[in-house]
Amino acid sequence: MSKLRKKLTYKEGAPFIRKGDLDVTEGFRKAVSEAIKKSGYSREQVVELIEIMTNQRISKHMLDQATSSKKEYRFPAEVLHAFCVITGSLEPFRVLLRAIGCEVVDPSEERALRLARLLKEKERIEREIEKLKREMEVEYASNA
Repeated sequence: MSKLRKKLTYKEGAPFIRKGDLDVTEGFRKAVSEAIKKSGYSREQVVELIEIMTNQRISKHMLDQATSSKKEYRFPAEVLHAFCVITGSLEPFRVLLRAIGCEVVDPSEERALRLARLLKEKERIEREIEKLKREMEVEYASNA
């Protein structure tokens, strides 16, 4: 077993990683294609807007190749965030992140998530306050 494979596969409590487990090629390409279709922009407009927003030039031809079935062509990661802003779709990120067990939270869900985190923190603080009060009561009673 190679050192790299051992490093990737041996981690206590982690699932075994098999060849191809993280292959998102088909789903990612489909997500990019669907995002373009639903955006209302042409492919030419998408690449033009990417260049304006990122100062990175990708051609329509590159975009066409990246959404084709040919696995040797890739979508540039450096412009994916701009692509998602332009198309209004977070699905390409969702495809990538689901593969590693993560989820994308869109802006409409962010406030609810923040509220849930704050409520959880509030509960933790309230428990800590009650614990300190009990400790102080015991201390006060023992000193009286």
